Amino acid sequence: MYFAVMTNRFSIESWRDDFKSREIQPEQLDRIVKPGSRMFLGSGCSEPVLLTNMLVKENWKYPDVQVLHFFSLSNQKFFNKQNPTSFRHVSMSMIGSPELRQAIHEGMADFAPISTAEIPRMIAEQKIPVDVALIQVAPPGRNGLCSLGINVDINQAIMKAAKTVVAHVNPSMPRTLGNSFVKFQDFDYFVFKDHPLLEEPPFEPDEVHGRVALNVSRLIENGSTINMGTGRTCYALPTYLTDKQDLALYGEVFPETVVNLIDSGVVTCARNTFPHCMTTFIIGTRKFYDYVNENPFFEFHPTEFILNVENIMKNRKFCSIYGALAVDLLGQASNHLGTTLVSGTGGEPDFMRGAALSRGGKAIVALPSRTGDDKTRIVPFLPPGPIGLREIDVHYVVTEWGIAFLHGKTIRDRVLQMISIAAPEHRAWLLEKAKELNYVFKDQILPATEDGVAVICPDIGWTYVTRDKGPVDFRPVKATDERLLQEMYYRLSEKDRRQRFLSHRKVFSHEDVQARMACDYQTRMLIVGTTGTEKDLRVVAEGAYYLEPNTNHAEISVTVDSTMRSQGLAYHIFEKMIELARERGIGGLFGEISADNTAIFKILNRLPYKVVFKEHGETFTFSFNFADLKGDKADLYRHYRHEI
Repeated sequence: MYFAVMTNRFSIESWRDDFKSREIQPEQLDRIVKPGSRMFLGSGCSEPVLLTNMLVKENWKYPDVQVLHFFSLSNQKFFNKQNPTSFRHVSMSMIGSPELRQAIHEGMADFAPISTAEIPRMIAEQKIPVDVALIQVAPPGRNGLCSLGINVDINQAIMKAAKTVVAHVNPSMPRTLGNSFVKFQDFDYFVFKDHPLLEEPPFEPDEVHGRVALNVSRLIENGSTINMGTGRTCYALPTYLTDKQDLALYGEVFPETVVNLIDSGVVTCARNTFPHCMTTFIIGTRKFYDYVNENPFFEFHPTEFILNVENIMKNRKFCSIYGALAVDLLGQASNHLGTTLVSGTGGEPDFMRGAALSRGGKAIVALPSRTGDDKTRIVPFLPPGPIGLREIDVHYVVTEWGIAFLHGKTIRDRVLQMISIAAPEHRAWLLEKAKELNYVFKDQILPATEDGVAVICPDIGWTYVTRDKGPVDFRPVKATDERLLQEMYYRLSEKDRRQRFLSHRKVFSHEDVQARMACDYQTRMLIVGTTGTEKDLRVVAEGAYYLEPNTNHAEISVTVDSTMRSQGLAYHIFEKMIELARERGIGGLFGEISADNTAIFKILNRLPYKVVFKEHGETFTFSFNFADLKGDKADLYRHYRHEI
């Protein structure tokens, strides 16, 4: 090369003159790109549009040229039917350009479903041959290095493998740090001109995607490292992370909405292996590009580093979050609509596997439960076509209706979890399909009204801090709690079972427990108190009422695990069940207790109501109306109710 012959020093003042023989104008591309060439275009917002504009404008000069896209966002009119070309496009991702996706659907372009992590190696081995690479870089510094700016991804691998490299040296390109630098001497030709970069403003999330993002945020613990894919939910997610601490970012791409988390001190990377925000490229506006310019808190690295599973798993509590177009009852996810190709392979499998291997990691799929025309995105089984993520790769599925925890669960538990986060109007149909597939018991039921309409589990919950056993989280029962309830019942001693069930019951069958859990959360209510996380969850207490319609009174029952006794839990549950019943228009409560159950007698006597007891041999029945307060306690209780 001319430069190598003259000197090893690089002059920042005279580099254009020193390399004048390599400088070209966009109009001269046809001298370099020959008929039949294989040409790579820089990806994302780093596409050298100054050069691709010329390809489109003078397309007749490039017959039979194959154009390789990694990730295209521009809407170049490569496929203008009024002005057809002989370009043949091959894309490794269908996200971004609607024109490119439509061309693939119409057979005018090709799609190569390749794992992003494998692309650099395939390029190096010439399995993906490249004759000419068109990339965009920031101007060289005093050391003769140019930054690849906002897109490092596979550009270094492309430059090493391409026979000819043409660079648009653009002063508007930010100079990003990390492993983002390439030698100016390695460019065979360059174009120098200040030109606006492509911009991709953040999505404006709607209410549904906001609710999905809110539910995802509940899975993010302090000190977690987050990988966010593209899509409305991921753009919305940072809004719901403002109360977190010491988060870190590590991912293939960052949306612009992460800036607020960094500026507010939520993202510090202080607890992570990597002390910087690590990525291969970003998408955003000029404001975001200026933010990362020479910002040492951001490191840009090639795809083969960021998508290396061994590097991913080093991150602390790594949470990988991806969207999907559909998820089936097993947890398999797809970004295609059956045989209609919509997306690419991307880095999802690598990041999800890395999350599974990370200590405390979580592999999360997030999506709205419905399509725009109200069809369900939770389906019995994915239709024929590509599958993006296998069921074993997905730990959680999140919709606007809640969180399905799937990791390590049985098929039956997975199915019930998935049905619980589907849109309510689709749950009964999904349950019937699951029965046809033998995924669940044939007599499996879901919370429903008397006429069989699926009901929504109310969004109520609270935490009770015990005297010395730590916090207990309370919420309405879900269909997936059946086994947890059974386990609590089986932990009860023989005396406890007799006092609780007024019999010497030894077996708590699926049929019995499921019947108890059949709630509509209005006339029939069951709440559970739990300890631990989703991985070691235990039900340690429950309270229930079941309305007797003729009297407008409900039968109440309370159970507390033996390990949680003498903590005030039973009285607390009585108070909460009374509160829930009153809110739903119920007039009073009744029940039956064994004569030696002194703990419940004490609780009933503490209540501010006139409790009526009747003896029936070895048991007592009790009842009280919410309107009948004890004499001297009536004014106090009314004052108490007024205060709260």
